[in-house]
Amino acid sequence: MLTLSVTPSRVAAVLHQAADTLAAEGWDPYLRPVIAIIDRTAGFTKPGIDPAAEETTLRAWDALGAHLGEQSVERWEREPGHTTAEVCTALRGAAEGVSW
Repeated sequence: MLTLSVTPSRVAAVLHQAADTLAAEGWDPYLRPVIAIIDRTAGFTKPGIDPAAEETTLRAWDALGAHLGEQSVERWEREPGHTTAEVCTALRGAAEGVSW
């Protein structure tokens, strides 16, 4: 198994790819939530299998939350009125701001 390092560019790439995936497949906060797409994009399946993928998803979630000014991405995405385009824009904006 290939293990990728967790870097800002890797986290940003996961966020961009998650946006592309949602743009192509559509977004639904209950059936296809952002966090699940981030997990899938990073290759995270369950804790302990791939620590780098797990850390990548955690950093991506944090970056998205920071970009939105929210502690809970889930709460934000379940607020009425959000669109797939808005969610994709948020993911891309978060990707641009990734640093540590």
